[in-house]
Amino acid sequence: MKAIFVGILGVMTCALAAPGENGKDWREDLLRDEGIGLSRDALEKALKGEPENGPDLEESYRKLGAGDFAGREAAQKELLRGGSPALKWMRSVEPSSDPEVRRRVGEIMALLGSASCKERKFAVTHAIESLLAEGDERKADTGGVFYEWFGEDSGKLGEDYRQFSFSNSAGRPGKISDGRLGFGGNAGEDGDQRLILKSQEWPGGESFGDSFLVSAKLGGESKGAGAWHLGITVGRVRALYHPGMNGGSFRFEEIDTGRHLTRMESVGFTPGEKALQWMSVGVQRLADGEISLDVTLEEGGKGKGHFEISVTLTKEQIGDLNQISLDRSGRTGGDAFFDDLLIKIR
Repeated sequence: MKAIFVGILGVMTCALAAPGENGKDWREDLLRDEGIGLSRDALEKALKGEPENGPDLEESYRKLGAGDFAGREAAQKELLRGGSPALKWMRSVEPSSDPEVRRRVGEIMALLGSASCKERKFAVTHAIESLLAEGDERKADTGGVFYEWFGEDSGKLGEDYRQFSFSNSAGRPGKISDGRLGFGGNAGEDGDQRLILKSQEWPGGESFGDSFLVSAKLGGESKGAGAWHLGITVGRVRALYHPGMNGGSFRFEEIDTGRHLTRMESVGFTPGEKALQWMSVGVQRLADGEISLDVTLEEGGKGKGHFEISVTLTKEQIGDLNQISLDRSGRTGGDAFFDDLLIKIR
């Protein structure tokens, strides 16, 4: 049998699974998902990258065709834990005659071959270091970092998902599957679908503070390009672009009025649907009370597109800095997808 041996911090992939029962401290949930214990000894070993036995690839591969669904799911997660060595090994294996195994292998290879999951790696390291520093005293702000990897499937979003609320004025569905948040776009009315994190839920106060950074992976299908858009909202201002549209047509707008706060800007590339883009929004309260938003948008996949823009807004324009959301807005068109939401208080 072929087995691999990897360091704990070296096997982090985009593989996703249901978080723990807690739901309030993402760090504990994420470390459980990574197979890292929560004792001080386990955390210290993980931080040092001490090796542990990796999955038995041949055995896990065989179990992809197990008769029970739970067995197939467990085998898929084990192979995802194998990281790059597992990907290399699977590329050398002759394709199975079982269509279920072929489908799962395709999913695993797509995840393991995707762009570096830097947000998840950062989040795991932060989780270990901050839990060690806190000891038995857990902080509500989880050390000034929040991470959501959408590992808890929800076939149809209700009003709440973990620490988030789901707002849907468009009459279109939202769901979470395969480690992604998805907003449907093929039916419904003109309106918004928003997954909202309020500051009262995290970090536990009236606002997210005077300086913080929000980032996420996001993208969508090219259907109906120009008729709909997606982005990240801070307060009452949304930073958005149009998937599949030549140049992307980036802008800032007010979420409640739809009023454009900046003119449309070309991002220099067409945001495609084969890979998610990466967007970050830096928020800074200035000495005069105004708020600056600094946005970076990077093309996903093999593209090298890079776009940066800044805007200064009045307090009246942006409102209270007490909510952050991932949004799809506009008319019917393509589905929108989101992953790896990361918030850092600075």
